[in-house]
This record gives sequence, C-alpha cells and structure tokens, in this order.
Amino acid sequence: MTSNAATPVQPQYTYNATTKMFQLVHFTTPGCNNDFPNNPTAYAKLVQAWSQNVNGFTNQAITGNPWNALNSAQQTGYYNPLNTPIPAGSGAVDVAWIAFPNRLVQYLGQNQSPANPYGLSMDMLYQLADTGQLGKYQIPTVRCPQADWSGFSKQQGIEPYGPYGPRGWLDEYCEFSVVRNSAGKITRVDFTCENPEYFQTLWRVDPQTCADVFTAALNMGAPQNQWVKVTMADLTLLDPKTGAKVIDPQTGLPAYNPLNKWNSGTATVRSGAQASFSGGAMHLTATPNTLQTELGLGAGATVQRLAGDTDPQALICCGQYGQNYRNSDPHIGQSINLAVGAGFNISLADPPGLYIQMPSFAQYTLPADPKLPKGAKASDCWQIVRGFEKIIDPITNTPFPGSFILHAALQIPQAWIDAGVSFTIGDIMIAGEAIKWGSQVQATLEVALFGRPIPPVAATPKQICVGAPNPVVQAQPLQIMFQNLWNAYYGTTINTPAGVPMVLASNSSIIPPTLRTGAANVPLALTYAAPSGTTPIPQAQWPRVIFTLPNGQADNSITTTVIGFTPSVTYAVPGNTYPSASQLLNLHVSVAANAPAGVRGVVIVPFGQTFSPSITPAPAFLVVASSTTA
Repeated sequence: MTSNAATPVQPQYTYNATTKMFQLVHFTTPGCNNDFPNNPTAYAKLVQAWSQNVNGFTNQAITGNPWNALNSAQQTGYYNPLNTPIPAGSGAVDVAWIAFPNRLVQYLGQNQSPANPYGLSMDMLYQLADTGQLGKYQIPTVRCPQADWSGFSKQQGIEPYGPYGPRGWLDEYCEFSVVRNSAGKITRVDFTCENPEYFQTLWRVDPQTCADVFTAALNMGAPQNQWVKVTMADLTLLDPKTGAKVIDPQTGLPAYNPLNKWNSGTATVRSGAQASFSGGAMHLTATPNTLQTELGLGAGATVQRLAGDTDPQALICCGQYGQNYRNSDPHIGQSINLAVGAGFNISLADPPGLYIQMPSFAQYTLPADPKLPKGAKASDCWQIVRGFEKIIDPITNTPFPGSFILHAALQIPQAWIDAGVSFTIGDIMIAGEAIKWGSQVQATLEVALFGRPIPPVAATPKQICVGAPNPVVQAQPLQIMFQNLWNAYYGTTINTPAGVPMVLASNSSIIPPTLRTGAANVPLALTYAAPSGTTPIPQAQWPRVIFTLPNGQADNSITTTVIGFTPSVTYAVPGNTYPSASQLLNLHVSVAANAPAGVRGVVIVPFGQTFSPSITPAPAFLVVASSTTA
C-alpha cells in the first residue's frame, strides 16, 4: 500500500492457487493515485474510508429501487468485487465516449433527430459549453421514447436547460476550466474527471492535505507568477447566515465546500493581483457527475429487458437509468447490458471510476514558430496532472486497455517557453480553427470506464420496463447527513450561468455519517420520497426510522426519534440532473455503548405499517465506529 506520487498504487488482491481466483481486499483510491506518498498511516486510513464508501455505493447500486419503482431492484447482474471471486485472466474491457456534452448538440445543434427549434452552429455550441449561458434555451420535459418538442411554440412541456450548476451542463463526467491572458487568448485548460466523493473523503481524513493537493494540481506546469496557495479556509463550508465555519461533527474540523473558489465554473482567473485569483477544475461538480450515480447506472443497465435492448435510447427509457442523449449514459448502459446479455456478470474494475483518455491530436496544428524545439508536437502540451497514462491490471498482468487520467492540463511546456516560443494555446489550431474555447479541446478526447466481465453465478432473467406501483406504499430513503451540515448546504444558494438558482445541498455527497458508540441524541437530517409526496403529515403520523444490521434485521442498539418533518425540500439529490421535491425528517439518533462497529442500512416505516422483511433496507446509511478507535 505504498507508493510515491509518481507511481501507481498496486490494487490489493488475494489469490487462491487451487481455485485460480482473485479476491479484492479493498477498493483502491481513484486512478491508483496516492495523496499520502510519505505517510503510509494516513494513506491506510484514507483507503479504509474510501473502500467503505465505495462498498456502500456498490451495494446501493445492486439493491436498486424496490420502494417506489417496479422492475428496478436486485440488479444482480452487477457484482461486488469485495465479495465475488474473479477468475484469473478475466480482463477488463473499456467503454469510452466523447467528453463534449452531447445534450447540447441534441437539443440545440443542427441536423438532429428529432429536430430542435434552435439549429445552432458548432462554434456557438462551443461558446455555450464554455460559458453555460443557457438561460434562454428551453428543452422538452418528455424525453421518451424521444424528445417531444410539440409543445415548444406554446411554451408547454418544456423546462430550462439543466443541470444548473456552475459547470452543470458539462455532464459527460469531464469538466474543465480555462485560463486566458490579458488579450483573451487561452493559455491553459484544466480537465478533471475526479469524483466529488473522493475529495469529501480525503478532506475528512486530512483537510490540510486536501488543500495541498489543490495547490499542487493547479500550479503544475503554470508560470510562477500564476501560482496559487490554497488554504483550508478556501475550501471550508460557511454558515450562510453568519459566515462562520461549519464544523463537521464526525471530525470536529471544518466541513468541506465542494463549490469552493478553486473548483467552481469554467473561468480561471490568474491575472492581476494574486488576491484576485480564483477558479479551477479539481473535481466534478455537475450534479449527475458522481461515482455513486455511475455505479447505480451500471447496475441498472445489467437488467435484461424484454424490449429495447438493441437501441441505446429505447433501453435507457425502459430501464430509467441515467440521462437521455448524453454521449455517456446511453452508451454505457447498452454496452453493459449487451455484456450481461452475452452471459456475463460485470462490475467496474478496480480502481472504480471514470477516466480521461489521451486526446486525438491528429487535427492539431502548431504555429510555425522557429523557436520550437526540434521534434515538438502538439501532444507535448498535454500534461497529466493526476493519475496515469498506463496501469498494469493485476488480474492479467497486462496494461488496462486505456488511461487512468484524473486531471490533465493543456498548456505550453516550460521547455518551449525556455526556448523562446512566444505563442500560446489559443494560437494552436484544431481542424483549421484556432482554439478559442476549452470545449474544442474537450471534443477531441474521450472519457472511459473499465468493466470486468466474469461468468455469472446464475442467469439474469429478463424483465419488463421499469414502472411505478399504484399506489406507492413504501418510503424511499435518499440521503442522510448531520443536521448542521444539511442546514448549511441547503441554506446556501448558488447563482448559476443558466440563471436558475440551486442550493449547495445538490453538490453534497451520498456518504453516510459516522457515529461513535455511546453517542446520544445526535441530530441527523434524512431526505426521502414519502408515499404521500408533498402532502403535510401530522406529527402523530410521522414515520418511524429503523437502522438495520447487515442481515436486514432491526438494530436494537440504535435508537432513533423523529423530531421534525418537512413536506417539501427542493434540491437535486446528488446524482440527479434536475431538482425535485423530497421530504425531510429531522432525527435524534443514539448508539448504545456496546453496539457493534460497522455499516448500517435504514428502513423508513410509514404510519400504519410495521417493520418487516418485506421492506428492503437502503444500504449504507449510517456507520457505527467504536468510541475507542482513533
């Protein structure tokens, strides 16, 4: 479990020579990256927390939605590599897609099917992809079986283009931020595919290291007069009413703000006084760009359907996973569905994630500068900031079929500057056009995931399309966090380029809070989808909340009291594209001193119902830790 910053961490497997099976010991940090190269104790702590979180995401994905959907549960074509042996020689397969947001092309571009009313040129789409000035563009609310524009002229059946965040429209799991000089020319573009859950986990382990990671990444290869010094204070969540630091009860330290000054928007300011510097792209911020959601999409796509499995759009409509018309989700879904249909189970290969691939530089042209070093080529400007171009797969002892790049920057190499080269990124051409927009570069690269197919334990039965029970009787747990964190995240309004405000809670993470044994009356906030929707519920009819053991039984060592109910809180539950109304329960939770450590599920029992095995617990909604554990 040791490495330096320039060496990939080796994923840890045990191998049974008799059965010729590998068993994953723990999930590896994204891209096999090590942010504690000189502190193996801290790295081990990070790995334990990270693996626990990803294990929870995986179990949530396999569980699916048995509460208020039909044919959307027990998605067992997806396996958890922590408890599933992997046969030796089971190679990984790559699923790749163009990083440019295809929904911009589909809804606003020319020559689309079905046709949209805008017909914008590609140059205009590049501009919109860089600025997010999408407020005047309305798109259909009905997208199945295809986008329905029939009500557009009457302004019916349409909604503002989303997602709405500072980079929300960059929804292909690749976001960027652009540095320009005083003449407006691009000098650097940062690209990231790092998931927000990792940075939340890293921050909870060591916030100063998290700040140092920001500093190192944003400064790599940049001129010294553009260097930044990122502080913990820069990344800290503030109370929206008082401006005070919000303390995370889990750590006793300040909480993390995912939309901080160094990770918000597509414009990076590195001119003028250093105090005015801002911007950067360190991790994904579009609300659907989360690892938890990607794992859910992968599991949902394993379900074999009786209709639509030969067409990506029909399949995503039938399975109701992901978002229509992306380059990513429909393609990922069909690729996984076809693999399972061919007689395999599948999971993301360790380290699980979505990774930037090397751009195609075939259409890049450098200016004819006599100072260019001999043999200089456009690809020299592509600098891997975090992650690796190649990683060896321990299962096959051969390289994975693609790159594990987490963060890259396109900028003029220092060796060229030292040689006297005077041009910048904005002078380089792609397909005969000067680079005016970061999205022009984005259109030349792909993002990829790596799936690992293995023989199935049992055949995956075909199901009809996902539907809704009538009536809905069960409550669906959505997200849980400490109450003071919810108050700050939900109370913080974010202004967006699209002109549609959003709340910071949409950029929080589906990571369960950790309570110590012996903790008493800890305030937690739990959002959920109530069977009654937004209808107010009198206090006497508030639901019960029961935390569960791994076997699904009620955990009697945890006592939960519902002390408040809000019939409607509007936010994009992390992973969702658009905000919607959810319900909120305010809880007081106590943990007995002798409670066993470990991860708990949760069941919400509506008034008039009883807790029973017929109600599936939502996995990974609470962690119990020993009060004696550091």
